[in-house]
Amino acid sequence: MIQQTLMPVKLERMEPKLTARSGLFLYAEFMKCFGVDRWILEYMPRPESGKGYDSLTFIKPLSMTLYGGGTCIDDMKEIREDDGLRKAGGIKTVPSPSAQGDWLKRVAERGGIKGIEMVNRAAIQKVILKDKRKSYTLIVDPTIIEAEKKQAHMTYLGVKGYRPVIAVLKEIDMVIAYQFKEGNDNGGRLEIIKKAFEMMPEGKKIGKVLLDSEYYTNEVMEYLSEKGVKWAVAVDKDIAVIKAINTLTEEEWKPFKTRQEDETDRYISETVHTTNKGKEAFRLVNLRWKNKQGTLFENTYNYHCIATNMIEEEKEEIVWQYNERAYIESHIKEIKTGIGMEQMPTGDFGANAVYFGIGILTYNLFIAQKYFTMPVEWANKTIKSIRWLLVEVVGKVLERSRQMTLKIAATVEKYRIYAEMRQRLCQLAAG
Repeated sequence: MIQQTLMPVKLERMEPKLTARSGLFLYAEFMKCFGVDRWILEYMPRPESGKGYDSLTFIKPLSMTLYGGGTCIDDMKEIREDDGLRKAGGIKTVPSPSAQGDWLKRVAERGGIKGIEMVNRAAIQKVILKDKRKSYTLIVDPTIIEAEKKQAHMTYLGVKGYRPVIAVLKEIDMVIAYQFKEGNDNGGRLEIIKKAFEMMPEGKKIGKVLLDSEYYTNEVMEYLSEKGVKWAVAVDKDIAVIKAINTLTEEEWKPFKTRQEDETDRYISETVHTTNKGKEAFRLVNLRWKNKQGTLFENTYNYHCIATNMIEEEKEEIVWQYNERAYIESHIKEIKTGIGMEQMPTGDFGANAVYFGIGILTYNLFIAQKYFTMPVEWANKTIKSIRWLLVEVVGKVLERSRQMTLKIAATVEKYRIYAEMRQRLCQLAAG
């Protein structure tokens, strides 16, 4: 007897009237109601001919693809072939991968890099203005995107690729500014910081800035002091810094505890320091711990030093606050692995810069959508979790008498979440 290997189910094909990603409709609707569709048409270059597609035709399905889990422009075919989703989301045309790639290069040459920055600016400013806080913490960090493209440059890690810099407002999780840079471009440190300050709307301010040792320069620290903000920057341990550390006596090193009063293997001290060309002195807060590779008869130490203009805070508090910088790593991970910015679609720098800007926009809109429309208990969920909870829901689009209905296969609880999200979005659009 031959063992039956298939399930007793008959398989037939039907025209695609269903969508497996009903939650992407909510995202497409959020883009429109939040004003993103309008900003794209306003700030991005317009088509060169009357027969050409506008930028919204290219950006919206690409952003939906990245939001839904796609990792390259080829994955846009899932949107193109999803007739139900396209109808519900108002997507008339989804360009082919080749057309999308050509548009990225073409629009970059015509001002698209600046244009997508302006779209991001409008989105972030709207969120900040609706937020009740007045002051924010800025954290800036570069990252590496590997790219085995012929035109890509070598990074300091010894791999070819790009080195974008990301500036995040800690309190609202959003990328307020970014720079897409070549892999070997380590300059322009002050530029990203200035850009972040320029993005702040009237009545809102950046009150504190946390930076790694790459930004330990006179121009950065003096600029921040002139802005009247508190800052803490990891110190590049040059000869002058080591000399300052060596002047500290053993009595000046005290045990360092966590904010929760847990003991550590670190010791803390502080002194006053200035750079050779610096205009003002600053506090130098130091941590040290024994080097486990030290010799049997000699104590050697590792050091971590923080330069700061904070004068009222205890030295332990400065370390605790500076350690909040690690917070940005989760956002970089979300942007790269969650939104699909781990790889770039072309070998053209300008095209990739526009693509990265669309990725940042998608990330910021995801944060804004959580902030304004999703359940409060979802505030800390990643895009991966939201896809599982919200996006990957089967639905059917029905059209009767000019009325479109999206029927979703969901529990009463999940249907309630969908309905409440649309209600909150309606209130947001009205406000």
